[in-house]
Amino acid sequence: MSAIDVLWLPEELETDLVRGRATIVVDVIRATTSIATAFAAGAERVVPVRTVEEARKEAARDGEALLCGERRGLPPRGFDLGNAPGEFGRGSVAGRALVFTTTNGTAAIEAARTAGVGSLRLGCFRNAGAVARSAAADADAAARGVAIVCAGRRGRVSMDDAWCAGHLVERLVQTVAEAELTDGARAAQALSARLGPPTVTGLAGTAAGRALHAIGRAADLAVCAGLDDLEVVPVWRDGALVGSWGGEDA
Repeated sequence: MSAIDVLWLPEELETDLVRGRATIVVDVIRATTSIATAFAAGAERVVPVRTVEEARKEAARDGEALLCGERRGLPPRGFDLGNAPGEFGRGSVAGRALVFTTTNGTAAIEAARTAGVGSLRLGCFRNAGAVARSAAADADAAARGVAIVCAGRRGRVSMDDAWCAGHLVERLVQTVAEAELTDGARAAQALSARLGPPTVTGLAGTAAGRALHAIGRAADLAVCAGLDDLEVVPVWRDGALVGSWGGEDA
């Protein structure tokens, strides 16, 4: 029987809990939405790092990589792009490598990556169906189950991430044979059932949504609220994230 678990914060990560599992990291507002959008626009690879300093060093080593991300919602000095999904159009990122750092999302990716997971994908509302299908087809899911890790916001639970996690749980229970839900997964599923499909208004009421409004980036929420309009799944492979379509990574 395959377990489906939702970790509402990265702090819940434990090596024994996620070792060998197919794992999905979710940061709806905005890192995983932006990274998925970048791959849909033709980005070659994304290197996620925890700190601004690491990002600058990694971009300098590459020489041609775009420096992307945010602190307090806005791009740090000298960055090429921020963390707004609308910035990652084909004209900006097609064929390019991106070095990415954000306050919550890339830290969660790094925490999951170093916890011994079997495989690692990024999910958001935009690619919910695609990432659920990809994870369900993974041999790790069949053997050990699926763990969905919510990035949260500054160490606190983030409703937008849990909302999306619940949508992923609902998709997964339809495709993972003999799935057994943990309490974390059941709670996320109940939350998403109560809230329904994502809406701009719903996301605007979250702490992350209000923070975007405060810095003049509320327009980003319209992209973050898209549902199943991307088929690309960012997957970890050979030291970076790459885009996968149609279960190529399984």
